[in-house]
Amino acid sequence: DPETRLQLAEVIKDKYPEINLQPINDSIYFRQVAIAGEISDDYGFSCFQLIYTKRKGGKVEKTGRIPLSFNSDAINQKYFKVWEVDSLLNEEETVLEYYVQVSDNDGINGAKTSKSATYRFELPNKEEIEKEIEKTRQNTEDQLDKSIEVSKRTNQKLEELEEILKSKRTLNWEDKKLIEEIFQKREDRRKKLEKIKNELEKNRAKRDRFNKQDQDLNEKSKQLESLMEEMLQEENEELMEKIKSLLEEQSQSDDFRESVEDLKKQEKNKLKEMERMMELFKRMEIQYDMKQVGENLKELEKEQKKLAEENQLKDKNSESEDLDAPNSNENKSEKEDSEKFSSEAEKEKALEKQEKVNEEFEKIQEELREIEKRNQSLKQPNPLKDTKEQESEIDLQQQNSLQEIQNNNKTGAGEQQKKSAEEMKKMSEMLSSMEIGMEMEMLQENIDDLKDIVDNLLKLSFRQEELMNNFKEVNPSDPRFISLSEKQLAMKDDAKIIEDSLTALAQRVFQLESFITKEMDKMNESMQSSIDALRERENGKAIGEQQFAMTSMNNLALMLDDVLEQMQMQMQSSMGMGQESQGNEQTPSLSEMQKSLNQKTKELSQGQKEGRQFSEKLGELAGEQAKIRKMMEELEKQLGKEGEEGGKENGGNAGDISEEMEKIEEDLVNKRLDRRLIERQQKIVTRLLESEKAREEQEEKDERKGETATEYDRKRIPNAFEEYIKEKEKEIEQLRNVPPNFTPYYKNEINKYYNRLKSKENLLR
Repeated sequence: DPETRLQLAEVIKDKYPEINLQPINDSIYFRQVAIAGEISDDYGFSCFQLIYTKRKGGKVEKTGRIPLSFNSDAINQKYFKVWEVDSLLNEEETVLEYYVQVSDNDGINGAKTSKSATYRFELPNKEEIEKEIEKTRQNTEDQLDKSIEVSKRTNQKLEELEEILKSKRTLNWEDKKLIEEIFQKREDRRKKLEKIKNELEKNRAKRDRFNKQDQDLNEKSKQLESLMEEMLQEENEELMEKIKSLLEEQSQSDDFRESVEDLKKQEKNKLKEMERMMELFKRMEIQYDMKQVGENLKELEKEQKKLAEENQLKDKNSESEDLDAPNSNENKSEKEDSEKFSSEAEKEKALEKQEKVNEEFEKIQEELREIEKRNQSLKQPNPLKDTKEQESEIDLQQQNSLQEIQNNNKTGAGEQQKKSAEEMKKMSEMLSSMEIGMEMEMLQENIDDLKDIVDNLLKLSFRQEELMNNFKEVNPSDPRFISLSEKQLAMKDDAKIIEDSLTALAQRVFQLESFITKEMDKMNESMQSSIDALRERENGKAIGEQQFAMTSMNNLALMLDDVLEQMQMQMQSSMGMGQESQGNEQTPSLSEMQKSLNQKTKELSQGQKEGRQFSEKLGELAGEQAKIRKMMEELEKQLGKEGEEGGKENGGNAGDISEEMEKIEEDLVNKRLDRRLIERQQKIVTRLLESEKAREEQEEKDERKGETATEYDRKRIPNAFEEYIKEKEKEIEQLRNVPPNFTPYYKNEINKYYNRLKSKENLLR
């Protein structure tokens, strides 16, 4: 009967949730793990978490659970998280084991749980890390060497092109191919420089992560990266496009020749910068390796001392027992037994340990020879001391230790090992003092050289000013015109000496930025243009170029004086004079210092405006203005006000004030002392007062703005790792657009669709 027919219902058993994990470990810096995968269930989820165990030497040190975000209703969903592990993976022999676990939302029978496969992440040992750092160093040096060779060939090709343009009015096919070759070589070099920049960043990050390099080396590494960044930004694409455009127009005009000449000058400067970069890089790496050898020797000395204590322990015990024993013959027999190893196995083990220490010391010796070899390849080698005498003494003690062990004389081996450890300590202290002495000696030498360069530049500037004034009073037909022109030629030769000295110094001093060498090029060009004008008896043009040359000299002196001040502060810091000289004196505020400077400028503007004394006072005022600017920039950095919003909160944009101060410095060194300069200085005082008032108000506030935490930092993420992160984030973003309120039927269809996609992806892999 249809009315009494039973209706059968199909009961579908609730399944276990499914889960998979596809992690990527950061195998460059060992800082992060990208956790990614999928979870699915026929109804939904109640719990999702990452579970990890930290082990060291096979023992569990820590366990933890990290909740992962999920949509409780979506039956199929992808997940992604960047897990920061640098606080867990913080020492050798540390291993992380981790997996993800998900539970469904079965409220009747209890949640069912599934977990993924377990994965491992461990730090490499010290030797592997050193090999990787050395490999990166060698790769960087090779890339720099290749870039220098490419630049040399580019310069040769530009020389050829310049000769062709002098003799031809039209270019043939071969000439155009030559230009295309130049363009290609520049592009090849740009790519190499990009690689070098990445390698520099990678090595610094690795050393920060594993070796904790000191502040001085870290700062030098950053300065090298900054120099590389400058080189990449200075690629003059506009000039290249102009040459290409003129080439397509078949225009071999004067404009085309001038553009090629400009390109040649740029390429010449680029080559200088890269050669300087290579020298600085080698110096930094030698300093790093010297520190590393010293640290390794300290560790080896501890190991040798430990072996000595193990072999001398019984001997000390036997001596104490000897005092209480009644029978001296028996004591003597027991003492002789204590001097021997208890078994052949113990003897073999002691022999193996000592041989291992000997091998480690041989590695240190090889590293020292390599450092000496690399040091000699520098244009100005560091003054390294000879350590061969100490090495020979340690070698002798180690060989004696092996001999005593083989002779089954345990106590004798311990005594030789103790002597070896003491010699290692002496050698370690010698290396440490040598490194400090070398740095101080080199720093003092650089300071003295820089003082001489600044002094010679100022003298050259005064001579140029005097010569320029003489040319204003002489007629081209006057016999004095020839003798004055000869003085200009002599000054050009003197400028060349200064340039050579500055180039040599730049290869030792990291603080000298590339714009300093560019300013030197401007000075030389102006002096050469002045000489060319004098040959043509164009007096007015020659005077104008002399003014430009003098401006460059003054700018250079000011820039180098800033560097000199930095180096002197570094010397004081190295000698432990950092904060001691400051005492408890009240430092005047920036606005007060600026007011004092404004008053001095005003007084000087009302007096005599000519002569050497006037020029010297202007130079002093420009130096004071530069000092105030530096103090302001440093204060802004300390207060963390580099961001645009922070700057506004504190009474103005520090960048704008800094630019205004730089303009005042230029006006002062170039003797542009007028009403506008006084007004600009007064405006700066007003803005400084506003900034100080805003900071005081900010300090009085009880509330402080919280910083929004970022889930991870991409500054030091390997390229492949970052690409993976972006891809996974994109996938998650797409899934957010799928409506979560589908019926079970459609949810099931979506689940099948994702499974098909997954199987296709696996086939493609």
